[in-house]
Amino acid sequence: MITVGDMLDIALRIESVGYSYYQKLSEKTSGEVKSLFVKLATQEREHAAVFRKMLKDADNSLIAKDWEDNVGYLKSYAEISIFPRTESIDVPDNINKAISSAVEVEKDSIIFYSDLSSFIPDCKELKDIIEEERRHLHDLVKLYGSI
Repeated sequence: MITVGDMLDIALRIESVGYSYYQKLSEKTSGEVKSLFVKLATQEREHAAVFRKMLKDADNSLIAKDWEDNVGYLKSYAEISIFPRTESIDVPDNINKAISSAVEVEKDSIIFYSDLSSFIPDCKELKDIIEEERRHLHDLVKLYGSI
C-alpha cells in the first residue's frame, strides 16, 4: 500500500533533482538565460520546502483502496518518465537540448502534481506549485523560441 507520505516523498525527490539540474544549467550559462535558471532553481528549492512541510504535517494515512491502481500508475509514471531524465543530471553542452530536457521534466511534473492533487484535494500549496510549474514551462518554451 502507498501512503500520502510516499507520494510526497516522490514530489520532494522531483523538486530536489530539478533544483540540481537548474543550478548546473545556471553555472553553464550567462546573462538573461542564467538569471532564468537561477530563478527556476530557487523556486524548485522553495517547492521542496513546501513538500517537506506537507510531509511533516501529513497524517500518512494509506491511500484509499479504490485509488490503488491510480497511485500505482502515478508512482510508475514518476519512476519511468521523470526520474530517468532528471537523474542523469549531465547538462548537455547544447543549450537547446538542455532547455528541451527541462521542458519535458516540467511537463511531466505538471502531470504528476495534477494527479497527486486528486489524493490531496483542496491543497492550496499544491495548486500553487502546479501553477508555478506551468510558469516554468512557459518561461522555458519562450526561452527555447528565442535562442
